[in-house]
Amino acid sequence: MLPVLLCLMLPALAAVADEPLQDWPEPLTLDIVLERVDQSHPDLQLAEAAVLQARAEQLQAESNYGLRSSLLARLRWIEPSPLAHDPSRQDHRLRLRVTKRLYDFGRTAALEAAAEADLAAQQQRYRDALNQYRLALMAAYFDVLLADLEAIRDNEAMSIGYVNFDRAQARNELGQLSDIELLRFESVYQLTRARQYASSTRQRTARQRLANLINRSDKLPAELEAPSLPDVQRDIPDVEAWFASAEAANPELIALQAAVQGARDRLSAAQAGRHPVLNGQAEVSAYSRDSGGNDPWRVGISLDVPLITGGETRAQTARRRAELQAVRARLERRRREIREAVLDSWSALHSLRARRQELAVQADYRDLYLDRSRALYELEVKSDLGDAMTQTSDVRLQQARVDYEITLAWARVRALLGQDVTLNEENRP
Repeated sequence: MLPVLLCLMLPALAAVADEPLQDWPEPLTLDIVLERVDQSHPDLQLAEAAVLQARAEQLQAESNYGLRSSLLARLRWIEPSPLAHDPSRQDHRLRLRVTKRLYDFGRTAALEAAAEADLAAQQQRYRDALNQYRLALMAAYFDVLLADLEAIRDNEAMSIGYVNFDRAQARNELGQLSDIELLRFESVYQLTRARQYASSTRQRTARQRLANLINRSDKLPAELEAPSLPDVQRDIPDVEAWFASAEAANPELIALQAAVQGARDRLSAAQAGRHPVLNGQAEVSAYSRDSGGNDPWRVGISLDVPLITGGETRAQTARRRAELQAVRARLERRRREIREAVLDSWSALHSLRARRQELAVQADYRDLYLDRSRALYELEVKSDLGDAMTQTSDVRLQQARVDYEITLAWARVRALLGQDVTLNEENRP
């Protein structure tokens, strides 16, 4: 039976044994995948672009008080008046102008504060995007391992189905088995064969998803090492402690709190639109002909006091007030959603721990049952050894799935509590 099993498993193994990832270890480990986070992944690029845009807005706000200079040049020929003191026809001019805003009564200060708050918000969103990316990496890595375990189970089932069908054919030829019974054995074999092909396809699909996430879509990982999972044995603390930690450190909540402050500052800036602006100006000029109005230099200050703005200030204020209300509402809604997510993860961990204990008992039972079936098979007594092997593999698959779900649940909790998503023992909630 073993040679048949190996022969039937070869196509499935060849389907996933592609060329190893370049510059990645073989076998691939989850620790390495999480450490080598590729910043060029589109999700992280989008988050980084938002940070860069917020930093540009900050520079834009700071530029309001920046020094501005310009050089104005003019070439002109004229027909001077007979009464002109200088009869030359060349009337050229070169002027250097320097201007600077001296004070705008809080408008720029509010815009700078808003830009700083927006930058802080985007930096927190980038942290959250990094954690979500790591969560996706973990889930994709575990999917590959589960797909391999499913393939092992389905290969065993197909091998058993093939052996039973082959024996049924021999008995049918000897007249010991009816045609209808033979078709029943063939039907079971074809069903297990179809499942084996489906699981083999899932192996490749899962590897492609992982390769895409690590930006190696043209090189599928062949061999993955099962990681150690310390979280599966951890005690689950009281959920109230998680609520407090999430309220204080969740990056999404911190980002939205910063966004609320930024909206307040933009509202202040809009309200300051009715305030005057004080500017300083200086000019140095050179002329090709003398004229009474051609001053070689000028220095002065100007005060721009808005009297009637046509409703623009009122419209900007209304827009910013609505923005503030919307951001406050998003903050409160997200606070409730995160509280629910923390509770869901806490409840899921309790359920998964009970499921894990149940599967541990099932695994012990299946191991003993497999030993008995193997002993009966060796004694040439009627035995269900094949079914026992398949059921044992299925229990191991279920155990792995529960352990991976527990690990992912703990990782989601760490992300909700504003901690880095890793497999290391440090930084545990």
